Amino acid sequence: MRTSIVQRSTTALVGVLLGAAAITYVACQSATVDNSGTDDAGEPVDPNADFAQSSSDLAGIQPADLAGNKSDLSGTMADLASGGPPEGDPLLNGITAEHNKARAAVSPVPAVALPALTWNTTVAATAQGWANRCMFMHNPSTPYGENIYATTGSTTPAAVVTSWVSEKANYNYSANSCSATCGHYTQVVWRNSLRLGCGVKNCTTGSPFGGGAWQFWVCNYDPPGNISGQRPY
Repeated sequence: MRTSIVQRSTTALVGVLLGAAAITYVACQSATVDNSGTDDAGEPVDPNADFAQSSSDLAGIQPADLAGNKSDLSGTMADLASGGPPEGDPLLNGITAEHNKARAAVSPVPAVALPALTWNTTVAATAQGWANRCMFMHNPSTPYGENIYATTGSTTPAAVVTSWVSEKANYNYSANSCSATCGHYTQVVWRNSLRLGCGVKNCTTGSPFGGGAWQFWVCNYDPPGNISGQRPY
């Protein structure tokens, strides 16, 4: 498998993965970029990159207001009371569990285990709303952390999360730096992110692959992670 990295915006590193069955793109909200050749998370910057407008992680650093927290907790409690897979969508069922498998398998192992992410309908509504637009870019107005994924074929929650978590090999915990893209992984395992919501849309317009049908996945994280200068846990 070949991997090439291009810079889509000042806050999103995009990987182009050429596989045997489908072409996929992945991107995450990550640290803001300086002019030193790397971003604040230590990831290399392509100086010839094409920059497009996107939201900054700095907006996500602001603490949620009390009304937002109350709304999120209400959504979480409703999910917990419903029984069955928390996602409530056959395409998404299991994506919370896949995230929590990765959080339980972090290395180095923290003294206090990472809390499990909880599915939240408020967060999920934002993710689904953005996925429905069928535009492979980050939501410029989301208050959440965000990972996105696109493929020319249909895929599964396990494959999506595995793609993001595979970046674990690029992350050096002791140095808190990345040898290549790792922001998707660090968001998945960010300790202070507690609530998860995802959306998926089968699209026929706006393809990042030049045309044809494609599938767009969006996961949002509350509170957001990838805060510059901090380790994920």
